[in-house]
Amino acid sequence: MKKSLFIISFILVIVLALTACSKQNSTQDTNNSPSESLTMLDEGVWPENEYTEGLSVPPGTVSWAVLDAAKGYCGISLIDLTDDEYNAYMELLKEDGFSIIEEVSEEIEGQNYVSIGTVLSNKEKSLSISYIPNNLGIYIAFTTES
Repeated sequence: MKKSLFIISFILVIVLALTACSKQNSTQDTNNSPSESLTMLDEGVWPENEYTEGLSVPPGTVSWAVLDAAKGYCGISLIDLTDDEYNAYMELLKEDGFSIIEEVSEEIEGQNYVSIGTVLSNKEKSLSISYIPNNLGIYIAFTTES
């Protein structure tokens, strides 16, 4: 179960990254259109929807957010937060009933920082969180029991 949640979350991260890339390139190539089920949400505003309901709002500024109800996720990217704010948010999620399923950290060669990836679940929702200094990515999906 834990491994499948990690795999699903990892796939969501890849899908979201590819979607973001295709969104950026869509202005250059009119034949490259994003999924019809993908909705770009307001920049600078924490999205309020069924995915974020009951989730503590992290510090920082929303740089972008997407909702893909057909694929079953909401992705949010925040900037302007410190390492201490990130650590405090992770503690808040634990207090809110989220448990860490998987955690991976990797030193980014030549960049002098560590990238942290964490998968959490509270049995209702799964969160895939990625953090590099000043940038937090949160991908939210509903947990499905197998």
